[in-house]
Amino acid sequence: MVEVLFTTAGGLAVFLFGLRILSDALKRAVGDRMRVIIERLTGKVYRGVLVGMVTSATLQSSTMTMVLLIGLINAGILTLAQGIGVMLGAEIGTTLTAQIIAFKIGFYFMPSIAVGYFLGETFRGKKIGDVGRIILGLGLVFLGMSIFTGGLKGLAESPAILSVLQACGNNVLLGVLVGAGVTAAIHSSAAMTALVIGLGSSGLITLPAAIAIVLGANIGTTVTAQIASIGTSLSARRLAVTQLVVNVLGVAAFVPFLPWFARLVEMTSTSLPRQIANAHSIFNVAVTLALIPCVGLLVWLARQLVRGREESAQRKAQFLGEQFLATPAIAVRQAERELLRMGEMTTAMIRACKQGILQRDPTEIASVAEVEEAIDGLKESVDAFLDRIDGSTLGGKDERRLHVLRHIAADIERVGDQAVNITVRASKIMEKKRGLTGAALEELGDMFDRAIELYQQALAALESEDTESAKRALELEKHLDELETRYKANHVERLESESCDPEVGILFIEILHNLERIGDHATNIAGDVLIIHPVAAD
Repeated sequence: MVEVLFTTAGGLAVFLFGLRILSDALKRAVGDRMRVIIERLTGKVYRGVLVGMVTSATLQSSTMTMVLLIGLINAGILTLAQGIGVMLGAEIGTTLTAQIIAFKIGFYFMPSIAVGYFLGETFRGKKIGDVGRIILGLGLVFLGMSIFTGGLKGLAESPAILSVLQACGNNVLLGVLVGAGVTAAIHSSAAMTALVIGLGSSGLITLPAAIAIVLGANIGTTVTAQIASIGTSLSARRLAVTQLVVNVLGVAAFVPFLPWFARLVEMTSTSLPRQIANAHSIFNVAVTLALIPCVGLLVWLARQLVRGREESAQRKAQFLGEQFLATPAIAVRQAERELLRMGEMTTAMIRACKQGILQRDPTEIASVAEVEEAIDGLKESVDAFLDRIDGSTLGGKDERRLHVLRHIAADIERVGDQAVNITVRASKIMEKKRGLTGAALEELGDMFDRAIELYQQALAALESEDTESAKRALELEKHLDELETRYKANHVERLESESCDPEVGILFIEILHNLERIGDHATNIAGDVLIIHPVAAD
C-alpha cells in the first residue's frame, strides 16, 4: 500500500507540474492578447461567457480565473454582472483539461516530452520555444496520468478503499461530499478530476460514483475564491459567493437525476474515462446555459446574501493584488493602471499648486501634502508588486514594460515631490506683504499650464501606447525650457526696475525650476514609452 501511495503521489505531482508548465507557456504565448480581451469586455453577458471560456482554457484553471476576476472587480475594472458572466464561461473552459487527459495516447507522451524540451531549450524567448513548452507540458500531463493510473490499480488490493468508492456510487451525497472535501483540501478541481479519470482507467470506480465525486469537485473548487475574496471590495466578495451558489444549485439540480444522467453519459462514449470527462463538460455547459439569462437575478441574489454599501475609493492601491501575480501579463498591466492613477493624483497636485498660488488659497496648498503621503505609499506598493512579477513568462513587449515601469514609478513620485516643493515656496510667498507682481503671476500661470500639458501628454502616451504622443511630449519639453529661460530674464528686468521684492523673486525662480523639473520627469516617462515600443519609435 505504501508503494501505491508513493506512486500515486509522484504521478499526481508530475501531472500538476506538467499542467503548470503548460499553463505558463500558454500565458507567455497569448497572455497579452488575453489581457486585451478581458479589458475590452462589454456589458453583454454572452461576451463575458466567451471571455471566461477562453481565459479558463488558457490558464487551465477555473480557480485561477476566479481569483483573477476577484482582483479585477476589486480594482473596479469589471462590474459584478460582468464578472458573473466571465465566471459562468470559466465553468465551461475548465472542462477542457478533463477532455485532454481522457485521451489515450499510449507512450507517445515520451517523444512529445523530448521534442517539447528540445524546442523549449533551443529557442528560449521565441514563439517556437513557447510552443515547445506547451508540447512539453502536455507530455508531462500524460506521463503523470500514466504513473498515477498505474499506481491506482494497486488500490484494488484495499477492501476499505473499494468499499468507499462503491459507497460513493450507492450514496450520491457521500460522493459529492468526498469530491468537495478532497478538492477543497488540494485546491485543484483539475487534479481531482484527473484522479477520478485515473480511477476510471484502472476500473476501480463506476460511472455514477465518478459523476458524484466530479459534481462535488465543482463545489470544492469554490473554496479558493472564498479565501481570495477576504478583505476585498463588496462586489468581489459577492462574486465569490455567487460562484458557490451557482455550483451548489447546479449540483442540487443534478443529484436527484444522477442515475438517468449517468445513462445519458454512457451513450456518449464506450470509454469510461471519456464518459467521466463528458459528464464534467455536460454538467458545466448545462448549468452555464441555464443561468446566462439569469445574470440579473444572480446579481440581486448576491446583494441579498452579502449586504452593505460599497466603500468609496481609498488611497491604498486599487489595481494591485495577489490575484494578478499568477498571470504576469495582466499583473504588468495592473501595475501600469496603478501608475496612471498615481499620475492623475499628481496632476491634481500640480493644479492645486497653481490655484493656491494664483488665488492665494492656503487650503489648496495644504491638500498637496496630504496627497503626497499617499503617492509615497503607492510607489512602495507598486515597487513591491513589480518585484514579485515573474518576468520569465512575459512576451517581449511586456518584458520591456515591466523593466521601465519601475523608472516611471520613480518619476511620478518625484513629480509629487516637486509639487510639495512648490507649496513650500508658495507658503513663504503668502507670508510676505509684498507678493508676486501681476506679470509674474501671469508667467507662472502660463508655466503651470505648459507643465501640466506636457505631463498629461506623457501619461496619455503611456496609457494609449502611442509613440507619436510620446514624441509630442518631447517637443513640448523644449518649449517649457524656453519659457523658463524667458521668464527668468523677465524677472531680472523686474529686479533692475525694483518692481518686485528680491526675496519673493528668488522664490519665483525656484518655482519656475520646479515646474521645469516636472517637465523633465514627464519626458522621462515619454522616453520609457519609446523603449516599450522600439520598432514604432524608429
